[in-house]
Amino acid sequence: MNHKHAIDKITKLRAHADSVHGTPEAALYRLRANDIAREHGLPVTTDPRATSTTGTAPVNPVQPRTKPNTSPTTRRTTVTTTATKTAATRSPGDPLHLAFAPRTPRAAFGRNSQPGDEILFHIVRIDQEPDTDYVTKAVKKDDDGNPIMVATMIVQTDGSTRVTGQGLRKLWIRSGIADALVEACVAAGVRTPVVGGSGVLRYLGEGEPYGSRRVAPKLFEATYQPPIDQETC
Repeated sequence: MNHKHAIDKITKLRAHADSVHGTPEAALYRLRANDIAREHGLPVTTDPRATSTTGTAPVNPVQPRTKPNTSPTTRRTTVTTTATKTAATRSPGDPLHLAFAPRTPRAAFGRNSQPGDEILFHIVRIDQEPDTDYVTKAVKKDDDGNPIMVATMIVQTDGSTRVTGQGLRKLWIRSGIADALVEACVAAGVRTPVVGGSGVLRYLGEGEPYGSRRVAPKLFEATYQPPIDQETC
C-alpha cells in the first residue's frame, strides 16, 4: 500500500467510525485507521476534538473498559474435623459452576492456516479487549499509557446459530480481517457487521512485508449477509 492509498484507506475507515459512533464497531474502524497511520508515518487520532491528516470529521478515541467498583468478597470454607483427618467441604454447586463457566473459543485462523482456508460464520457476540503486539504479545498502549482496545467477534462455524458448542471461533477485527469485513459490509449495503449476521471469511495468504520488523500482513476476503432487521445504508 503506497502513501496515497494509505491516506485514502484512513479516510474511509474514519468515516465509517463516525457513522457508527459510540459502538464497538466504531472502535474497530478507528483502531484499523490508526494502525495504517502508524505504518506509514501519519498522525494517529487520540483526541475527540482532533481531526485526521486527510481532513475528515473529528473522531473519538477508544476508551478502555473499566471494571465496576465492587468490594472484594471472601469465600467461606467449612472444615469438618474428625479424629483421624481434616477435610474441607465443597459446595454442591461447584461442579455446575465449572460446567457452566464460559469457555474462550480458539482463533478461527492461526499460524498453520493455509491459503484457501475459510469459515462459514454466524456472529453470536461482538466485544472488545486490550490489543497485543503480534511479536512480543505485550499489551499495546497509547501515549497516555492506556491499553489500546481491539474489537473481537465470536462466531459459530458449525452451520448453526447456536451461541455455544465446539464450533465457536474467535476473530480479532484488525489488519486483513478488518479490511475484508469493511469491504464485505460496503458490498452488502450496511455499515458494520452485527450480531445475527453471517458470511464467509477466506484466508488468501501473506502480503508484502512492511515495517522495521518486516512483518507480512495476512490477507483475507469476505462476504457478509446482514440479518433481516439490520438497517441498510
